[in-house]
Amino acid sequence: MTVYANRFHEADVSTIESSTSDAADSAPLLEVLDLDSELTYWRNHYRGLIDRPGLRYSDYEPAVKVGLDAYMRSRGRTLEEMQDGIGVCYRRTRGASRLDWDEARTVVEAAWSRLEHRTSRP
Repeated sequence: MTVYANRFHEADVSTIESSTSDAADSAPLLEVLDLDSELTYWRNHYRGLIDRPGLRYSDYEPAVKVGLDAYMRSRGRTLEEMQDGIGVCYRRTRGASRLDWDEARTVVEAAWSRLEHRTSRP
Protein backbone atom coordinates (compact mmCIF):
# COMPACT_ATOMS: atom_id res chain seq x y z
CA MET A 1 0.00 0.00 0.00
CA THR A 2 1.27 3.43 -0.89
CA VAL A 3 -0.02 6.08 1.44
CA TYR A 4 -0.72 9.42 -0.19
CA ALA A 5 2.35 11.56 -0.70
CA ASN A 6 2.82 14.66 -2.80
CA ARG A 7 4.34 13.65 -6.12
CA PHE A 8 4.56 17.08 -7.71
CA HIS A 9 7.32 19.64 -7.69
CA GLU A 10 7.02 22.37 -5.09
CA ALA A 11 6.44 24.96 -7.83
CA ASP A 12 3.37 23.03 -9.01
CA VAL A 13 2.06 22.60 -5.48
CA SER A 14 2.54 26.27 -4.66
CA THR A 15 0.66 27.15 -7.85
CA ILE A 16 -2.35 25.18 -6.62
CA GLU A 17 -2.16 26.61 -3.13
CA SER A 18 -1.45 30.24 -4.03
CA SER A 19 -4.31 30.43 -6.52
CA THR A 20 -6.89 29.72 -3.85
CA SER A 21 -8.46 31.71 -1.12
CA ASP A 22 -8.15 30.84 2.54
CA ALA A 23 -10.86 28.36 3.45
CA ALA A 24 -12.16 27.04 6.69
CA ASP A 25 -10.18 24.05 7.88
CA SER A 26 -13.30 22.58 9.44
CA ALA A 27 -14.59 20.69 6.38
CA PRO A 28 -14.18 16.92 6.74
CA LEU A 29 -11.40 15.60 4.53
CA LEU A 30 -9.63 12.33 4.08
CA GLU A 31 -6.44 12.37 6.07
CA VAL A 32 -4.92 9.27 4.51
CA LEU A 33 -5.31 7.91 1.01
CA ASP A 34 -4.23 4.51 -0.25
CA LEU A 35 -2.82 5.78 -3.54
CA ASP A 36 -2.24 2.30 -5.00
CA SER A 37 -5.84 1.35 -4.35
CA GLU A 38 -7.15 4.59 -5.80
CA LEU A 39 -5.04 4.30 -8.95
CA THR A 40 -6.16 0.68 -9.36
CA TYR A 41 -9.77 1.82 -9.13
CA TRP A 42 -9.23 4.39 -11.89
CA ARG A 43 -7.24 1.93 -14.02
CA ASN A 44 -10.40 -0.23 -14.00
CA HIS A 45 -12.94 2.60 -14.37
CA TYR A 46 -11.45 5.28 -16.63
CA ARG A 47 -13.28 4.23 -19.78
CA GLY A 48 -16.24 6.43 -20.56
CA LEU A 49 -14.98 9.55 -18.80
CA ILE A 50 -13.90 11.01 -22.14
CA ASP A 51 -15.54 9.96 -25.40
CA ARG A 52 -12.47 9.82 -27.60
CA PRO A 53 -11.23 6.60 -29.21
CA GLY A 54 -7.64 5.48 -28.75
CA LEU A 55 -7.04 6.87 -25.27
CA ARG A 56 -5.29 4.65 -22.76
CA TYR A 57 -5.11 4.75 -19.00
CA SER A 58 -1.70 6.41 -19.29
CA ASP A 59 -3.47 9.40 -20.87
CA TYR A 60 -5.81 9.65 -17.89
CA GLU A 61 -3.42 8.96 -15.03
CA PRO A 62 -1.82 12.43 -14.80
CA ALA A 63 -5.27 14.03 -14.46
CA VAL A 64 -6.32 11.43 -11.88
CA LYS A 65 -3.20 12.16 -9.83
CA VAL A 66 -3.71 15.92 -10.06
CA GLY A 67 -7.32 15.51 -8.92
CA LEU A 68 -6.35 13.30 -5.98
CA ASP A 69 -3.50 15.62 -5.00
CA ALA A 70 -5.66 18.72 -5.21
CA TYR A 71 -8.40 17.16 -3.11
CA MET A 72 -5.94 16.11 -0.43
CA ARG A 73 -4.54 19.66 -0.34
CA SER A 74 -7.88 21.43 -0.52
CA ARG A 75 -8.29 22.06 3.22
CA GLY A 76 -12.00 22.63 2.75
CA ARG A 77 -11.78 24.66 -0.44
CA THR A 78 -13.98 23.69 -3.35
CA LEU A 79 -12.79 22.41 -6.68
CA GLU A 80 -14.03 25.62 -8.27
CA GLU A 81 -11.89 27.70 -5.90
CA MET A 82 -8.82 25.72 -6.90
CA GLN A 83 -9.58 25.33 -10.62
CA ASP A 84 -7.03 27.80 -12.03
CA GLY A 85 -4.13 26.40 -10.03
CA ILE A 86 -5.12 22.83 -10.80
CA GLY A 87 -5.13 23.62 -14.52
CA VAL A 88 -1.65 25.11 -14.34
CA CYS A 89 -0.41 22.10 -12.37
CA TYR A 90 -1.91 19.68 -14.89
CA ARG A 91 -0.30 21.47 -17.83
CA ARG A 92 3.10 21.27 -16.10
CA THR A 93 2.84 17.62 -15.06
CA ARG A 94 0.82 15.94 -17.82
CA GLY A 95 3.84 14.52 -19.60
CA ALA A 96 2.83 12.57 -22.71
CA SER A 97 -0.89 12.53 -21.90
CA ARG A 98 -3.05 13.24 -24.94
CA LEU A 99 -5.72 14.94 -22.83
CA ASP A 100 -5.79 18.70 -23.08
CA TRP A 101 -6.89 20.62 -19.99
CA ASP A 102 -10.55 20.81 -21.06
CA GLU A 103 -10.69 17.00 -21.27
CA ALA A 104 -8.51 16.45 -18.22
CA ARG A 105 -10.78 18.68 -16.14
CA THR A 106 -13.50 16.01 -16.42
CA VAL A 107 -11.10 13.40 -15.05
CA VAL A 108 -9.87 15.70 -12.26
CA GLU A 109 -13.49 16.37 -11.27
CA ALA A 110 -14.28 12.64 -11.23
CA ALA A 111 -11.26 11.81 -9.03
CA TRP A 112 -12.07 14.72 -6.70
CA SER A 113 -15.75 13.76 -6.52
CA ARG A 114 -14.94 10.15 -5.62
CA LEU A 115 -12.88 11.29 -2.62
CA GLU A 116 -15.43 13.92 -1.66
CA HIS A 117 -18.20 11.31 -1.56
CA ARG A 118 -16.09 9.13 0.73
CA THR A 119 -15.94 11.93 3.32
CA SER A 120 -19.64 12.78 3.10
CA ARG A 121 -20.83 9.29 4.02
CA PRO A 122 -22.45 9.06 7.47
